[in-house]
Amino acid sequence: MFNNQKPLKKLRDSGSHLWVHSIFMTIQGEGPFSGLPAVFVRLSGCNLQCPFCDTEYTDNSKKMSNGSIKSEILRLHTIPLGLVVITGGEPFRQDITRLVNFLIGNGYTVQIETNGTLTIDHDLNEKVHIVCSPKTDKLNSSLKEREVVYKYVIEHNGTSTTDGLPIRALGNKVTRQVARPPGGSPVYVSPMDSKNVKLNTLNIKETVNSVMKHGHILSLQTHKLIGVEN
Repeated sequence: MFNNQKPLKKLRDSGSHLWVHSIFMTIQGEGPFSGLPAVFVRLSGCNLQCPFCDTEYTDNSKKMSNGSIKSEILRLHTIPLGLVVITGGEPFRQDITRLVNFLIGNGYTVQIETNGTLTIDHDLNEKVHIVCSPKTDKLNSSLKEREVVYKYVIEHNGTSTTDGLPIRALGNKVTRQVARPPGGSPVYVSPMDSKNVKLNTLNIKETVNSVMKHGHILSLQTHKLIGVEN
C-alpha cells in the first residue's frame, strides 16, 4: 500500500500492470480539455512529498493489468473514443507507455497530468497531450522534446511580478521559484481554493491580474464549481 508520508521512487517494471487508485467518469475541470467528459485513471504513488497536496492517491491502491484498465475505461466512457486523463499521484512513476499507446492507437484522446520531474519514455506516442503542473524548481529535460501545456495555481501575494506565475507550489521548498515553462508554451492559471470566501476573492483577483498582464489562459477549475471529482 502506498502512502503520502514519504516520496516514492519511480517503479521499474514491464508496464503490463499498474498500481491504480481509482478509475471514474467525470468532466475535466481545468486545462486545455476543460468541460469535456472524460474517464480519469488515477494512479497510486508520487515521487514528491508536497506538504499541501489535496489529492488522495494512496488509499485503496490495487494492482491492475492493462487489460483490466482498458475494460474499465470501455465500460465507463459514455463517449466512444473520447478523452482519457491519466493522473495521480505522478503517472510517470510507472511504465504507462503500453497503456497510452494502446488507447491512442485505438482512437482515444489521452491527456497525462505530471509534475514534470520524471523522464518521459521516448516510445510514448507523440499524439499524447502532456499537461505539466510544476511543483519544484527544475523540470526534467525530456519535457523539452515534447509539446507540453503548463498549469499553475495562483495565490494572493504568491506570484512573481515578472511573469505573474507562482513562486512556490503546495508548500514545496524551492531555491528561487517554481520552474517556468519554455518560451512559447501555453500556460493556464487557476485561482487557489483557500476554502475561505475572502481569500478566494483575493486569489481570483491575483489570477485575473496575471492573465491580463502576462497573457496566460484563465482556467477556473470548473470541476470544483460543479462538484465533480478530478
